[in-house]
Parts: sequence; C-alpha cells; structure tokens
Amino acid sequence: MTGRRLYSPVSVAACVAMALVATACNRDSATTGPSGKVGKDFAANLRLISGDQQVGPLGAALTQPVVVKVVDAGGQAVQGATVTFSVRAGGGSINPAANVSDAAGLVSSTWTMGNTLGAGKVVALLTNNFVLDSTTFTATAVVGAAAVFTKVSGDLQTFNAGRRLPAALVVKVQDPFGNNVSGVKVTWAPSALNGTVSFITDTTAADGSASANWTLGAAATGQTLSASVTGKPALVFTATAIADTGRTFIITSAPPAAGPVSTPLGTVSVRVTDQYGNPVAAAAITWNDSLSAGSTLSTSAGTTSAAGTASTTWTLARRAGPQILRAKLSGRTETVTVSANATIQFSELFAGNFMTCGVVASNNNVYCWGSGTDGQLGQGTFTNSSAPGLLVPQSGDPITGVALQARQMAGGRNGFCSLTIARTLYCWGRQFGAAGVASPAAVTLTAGGATVTPAAVFMGEDFGCLVTLAGDPFCTGNNFNGQLGNGLAPTGTASGTWSSMTTPGGQPLFASIGVGRAHGCAVPRFNAAAIPAGSSQLVYCWGLNNAGQVGDGTTTNRFAPVGVTAPFAAIRFDSASLSVGGSHACALEGLGSTTPGRAWCWGNNGSGQLGINSQVQSPAPIAVLPPTGGATLTFTRISAGEHHTCGVTAGGAFCWGRNDYGQLGIGAASGTPTLVPVAVGGGLVFRSLTVGELFSCGVVGPATIPGSASQSAGTAYCWGDNLFGQLGMNASGSSVPVTTPTRVSFQP
Repeated sequence: MTGRRLYSPVSVAACVAMALVATACNRDSATTGPSGKVGKDFAANLRLISGDQQVGPLGAALTQPVVVKVVDAGGQAVQGATVTFSVRAGGGSINPAANVSDAAGLVSSTWTMGNTLGAGKVVALLTNNFVLDSTTFTATAVVGAAAVFTKVSGDLQTFNAGRRLPAALVVKVQDPFGNNVSGVKVTWAPSALNGTVSFITDTTAADGSASANWTLGAAATGQTLSASVTGKPALVFTATAIADTGRTFIITSAPPAAGPVSTPLGTVSVRVTDQYGNPVAAAAITWNDSLSAGSTLSTSAGTTSAAGTASTTWTLARRAGPQILRAKLSGRTETVTVSANATIQFSELFAGNFMTCGVVASNNNVYCWGSGTDGQLGQGTFTNSSAPGLLVPQSGDPITGVALQARQMAGGRNGFCSLTIARTLYCWGRQFGAAGVASPAAVTLTAGGATVTPAAVFMGEDFGCLVTLAGDPFCTGNNFNGQLGNGLAPTGTASGTWSSMTTPGGQPLFASIGVGRAHGCAVPRFNAAAIPAGSSQLVYCWGLNNAGQVGDGTTTNRFAPVGVTAPFAAIRFDSASLSVGGSHACALEGLGSTTPGRAWCWGNNGSGQLGINSQVQSPAPIAVLPPTGGATLTFTRISAGEHHTCGVTAGGAFCWGRNDYGQLGIGAASGTPTLVPVAVGGGLVFRSLTVGELFSCGVVGPATIPGSASQSAGTAYCWGDNLFGQLGMNASGSSVPVTTPTRVSFQP
C-alpha cells in the first residue's frame, strides 16, 4: 500500500521554478567567489588562531590575546560577525567579552587569569541568525610575582650578647592571593656592629619561606637586622642583647690610699660586666668580708645598678696601719680588694722603760707599742707590739669600746697612767708592785673622806705621784727608801693607797713632780709673795739619795722633800721642765732667772748623763756643758732617762750619756758614754722629747694650733734599742740598734 503524498507534481515544479528565479535574483547581492565579500549572515564557523594553552600568573593578563577567525561554509573570512567570549573554568575575566570580526575575520580579547591555580577555560561563541559555533581556549594559572613579604617568626627576641639567638629568623613571600612564592632571593643584613648572620642570601622554599640564624653583636643593647627582596620594603627584625654569662669584676673608684683612723675614707665602687664590657645589673655584691678592728661601711651588701655598679662608703677602723676591704660577687669565688693605710698623728709621746704611748692630736686617743708582757700596752693582752696598733680603751675592748681620751700621761717601768679629759685617772700594766693589768682601771683618790681631782700624774719604777687641782701632792707604791715623801720611816712594802706628801714648811703647793727609780722631785707653784726678791725658786727632792739624786749636797736618803742646793742666789727653776731619771734629775732655769733655758742636772753620772764632761756624780745641781767647741745651749725642754738625757733647743735636739744602743741618735752606737751634749742626727727640729731606758723619741712640728692652746699634730720619731718594738717601726724586735731618728709607723 502506498503512503500519504504530501505534495503534487505541479507544486514541485512550481517550487523549483521559484528557486531558480530566487537564485537568479540574488546573484547581484551576495557571492561566495573571491571577488566578493561574505556577509555576516554567512558566518559558519570559528577557527582558533592563537592564545591557546598559555601559562600565566594568577590575576594577571595573559601575554597573548585569544584570537579566533570567523569563516563561512567555504572557509572564507567573514567580517562583521559577533563573537562572544566567556570564562568557563578557573575564574578570571575576558575583555572585551564580545567583539566583531574585522576584515580578516579576526576577533581578539584579553584573558586575565583568576585567583585559582591550575587549568582555566574560555569559550568563544559565534552568534548569528543561522549558525552557532564555539571554540575553546585553555590556559594554566600559576603563582604570581612576589607581592606580599612578611615576617613569620624570630622577631623581638632577648638573648645574651655575642650569642646566636635561640630561634631562627623566618620570612615568607606570597603572591597577591596568598599563594607561596618559591625561588625568591632574600638578602639578610645586620646593622653595623649588630652581629652576623648564617646566610647573607637565601632563596624561598616551596612554602615561600626563607630563614637565617642571627648571632648578636657584643653590645648589650637593642640590635637590628633587615631582610629584603627586590621591589619590596625591607623587613626589620629587632633583638635585645643582654649581658652575657661571662663576668668581669673590677674596682672603678677607690678612695685615697690613706686616711686618719676612725674617719670616713671615701666611696668604693665596683663594676660588673660581661666579657664584652656590658654592664651586669642586679648582681649581688657582698662587702666587708675581711674587715677588722671596727671598720664600718654604709652598706655591707647590695646589687649592681643598671650601669653594673655598686658602691659603699668605707670608714676606717681604729686600728692604725694597713686595712683591707674586699668586695665579693655572688656566685663567684674571686674578690676584688681595696687597701688603705689608717694613719695617726701624735701631739705628744710618753716613754716607759721599754714601751711608748702616743696621744693622737685630733681626738686625744692613746696608742701604745713596745713591751706588753705586763699589759702595759693597755689593749687587753699581754703581748708586745712593734707599731701603734689598737687604741687604749677606757672601757670595753679596743675595737668597739669607749676610747680613752688623755689629757696628760706618764710612763713608768712596766705601766702607764693617764688623766682623761674629764680628769679621771686610769692606769694599766704592772703598777707599784701589783700584778699586771692589761686594760685601764680607774683610780679613785680620796682625802679626808672626799674625792679629789688630779691635775697631773707622774710615774717611776715602782711608785708614782700626782698633784691635785689644788696643788696637793700624793704618792703611792713602794717605800723602801722614803720615796713616798710622807716624812715617815720607810715601810719597805708596796702601798695600795695614795699617801699625802709632806710639803716643805713655808713653801707653796707643788706645780709639777718628777719620779725616778726610787726618788722624786717637785717644783712648787710660783708665788711671788712666798719667794722674796733675790731668793731662789728651788726644786725639792726626796727618797733614795745614794748617788746624790736628791740634790741637797748629801747622799743621805730623805723621807720628805728637801730643797736642792741653789747653784747661785735667786735662781728660778721652771716647773714645766723638771725631769727625773733613774737616779738623776734635771731642770731648766725659768723666766726671771739669770740664764733662762740653761740646764742643770744632779745625781748619778756613771754614764755621763749629767753632761758635765765627766762621770763623777754630783749631789747638787751642776750646769750642763755646751757641746765640744760650741756655745752654751738654751733648752726649751729636757728629758732624763735611766742612763742618758736629751734636751730640745730652738735649733735642734741634743743628747748625752749612755749610747750603747744608739739612744743618743747621733748615727752610731758606742760602749763609751758621751759626756757632753751632741746633736741628734737627721737635722730635725723637735718640739718635745721623751726617753726610756735605752731609747729616745720625739715629736717634730709646730708646738700649738694657731689660736688654740692645744698641741698640734706632729711627726713622731724614735731611735735606740728596739728589742721589744718600742721604736714603733712595725718591725719585729731586734737587738740591732737604730742610731738615727726613724719615723714611727702609720703616720701620714
């Protein structure tokens, strides 16, 4: 069976004819031959010309545009056809999104990559009334150029100077979309003097990072290091360098090397640094671990400041001589040391038989040296000392106790007595036949049931005397030969009480007393009414007189004071100059006498101690002769010892008598006595002298402080025997004589 016809033969023929007519009609308006242009309506296809399969950074335009060509069915270029571009994968944009083909049929657009790594796709669409064709471009988006340069870690560390920081410095390079950029060159550069870096240059790894290790510079301060990449601002790392673990401990300021005892010497400062010189703060410092004899500090412990320093003020101890202050750094065994010499200056010296005491000019404290076996140095011990060391305390110990302040002193055979500023009498050593006492003991004097106040004290071998403010004399001690002067028969035993002395009838009270081995002498207070014009002011003596030491022209012991024989009428003896030796005595003529300052001596002369150019004793005063070939000497002071005598003149000191231990100070020792005065060597001008048994001492310097009645500070010298250290030379006892004046130790 046949199917349904949809058209008749007539209709087909008509249609063919019409088509032929239409074709004929259009030959003039559209051709496909080479000589004609194909209209946009004949666009039939797109051809990919260029721009496919590119690689480009994220977010950046590809270097080549995407280009297509519009052609007709015959492959001829079509002008004026519209092509639309669209991103189908990978993101980004295409510009322009649509365009019209040019005369060559070409259409182009710029493809900007998105922010997603990997493949991207753009489709070009041909649109007209009859044809829809498409062409696909692909591209790969890769990491873009370095855009973000940041610090990751390692900034703001604090560590020891000169050491590598614990954490490495890390930076990162990324593109604008946060993707890590590898292969970027990073340059590391510490600032000047800010240490070193492990790599000067580095390249970022796959994760975009680069790192370096920073060894800090030696300075304990803020330090910087920069990291840089081309085209970006440098990144600056900061670290704080602190002092390293090494320690240097030094004295940065020290006080003077010497200063008076018991006075502030000055500030001592130390500085703690590391091995690079950086200050170490908060380091614990301990002071005074080696202080002695009462030195004090404003602080004994502390910590260093931010500058690495610590300080304390050092007040010297009472002990004269070398002193040491040590500072110790906590955690370390070594110490730093400051040494100083604590000095003393004496106003006056007082000699005993084999020891010496000096009174300090500034405060009247007392220092003693020499033989101490009977406690005669007053420092609580029974040992010798070869130099001024610890002071004599009034109470307590020599280091921290109350210091004795002497108004006046006297030395005897094995002890001393001192009258304090408050006029209290203290004695120490072996006194008046009693056992030795190593520390000062107060002596209270009563008369008629009332306490009396001493004006001065005087000591001899085994007895002593004093004068009260009223001028009353008292003596105590042995009385074998009437040396107590009380007019009574000798008892032959030591006395433990002070006995009132019998004064000569009609004579005023005593001003001064001198005490020897077993005799004493005194000069009355001057009283013009009691001493008529033309009469003498004499010296009165008592006690043992076997060598004429009482001076009354006899050798008979006297149990009460008797006047010495006046050398001539109207002679006036100076009370302040009276001096009594072991068995002789001397005094100077005073003002109002015929020859003021002339020396007279009497008594024993076995060693030439009378200075009369012989060794014959004299039971009456006899004038000291001038030096050989010299003029008569005018003395201001005279001091009688056991077997020699010394005197002070305005031009220098002179001595005479025994010299086997160099006690005359003339530069040589001799077993032959010197029978007339000879000048003490060294050219020193002494203001006072004191003599012991085999040695001599003196003080050089102005006599008084301007505007004051007080003695000024002088320089002390000693010479002669030094077996017990009595010369104060800070050398152990020696049997070798010192024959010229030598400075006592620890003076400035």
